[in-house]
Amino acid sequence: MRYVKRIVPVFLVTCLGVVPACSKKDTALQQKSAQSPISSAHGKMQQIPANLAVAPPKDEAEAATARTRVLSQVKNKEFSAIYKEASSGFREIGPEEQFIAQWNKQLQETGEFKESKEVSHLVRPADKFIVYTYAVTYENKNKELRLTFGRSKNGKMELTGINQKEVK
Repeated sequence: MRYVKRIVPVFLVTCLGVVPACSKKDTALQQKSAQSPISSAHGKMQQIPANLAVAPPKDEAEAATARTRVLSQVKNKEFSAIYKEASSGFREIGPEEQFIAQWNKQLQETGEFKESKEVSHLVRPADKFIVYTYAVTYENKNKELRLTFGRSKNGKMELTGINQKEVK
């Protein structure tokens, strides 16, 4: 009986010391699992925060098809087609002639489109729009091109934004 009276307190103290250690390990595991690996444009695996939005596979596939089409249209100077196929919100910003004139002016400065390389892509948490960022090489200048795609009310994946900025 004396043995039981001595061993029980030792056992309880030992258990109390182990439980917090398990809890810390569990927390560390939860933090690791809250981040999921993704591959960057350079093929390396990266950790992303769990609160970063993820698009459904259907949206990813349709946006990938749309971005390939838009990149081809930019390369082939089919600016009218880009404008006409873009979302209605995109077209509300200004008339087609202005959009085409802006691109033609830019091409006078940058020269011909040579190649593009995807730098990143993400899903905006607020609206679930998919944003692709490219490093674009033109004859005279390099730029960063950002293409944003979202699903319209009628269910079609459309270009909702196209932005470029100079790379220094």
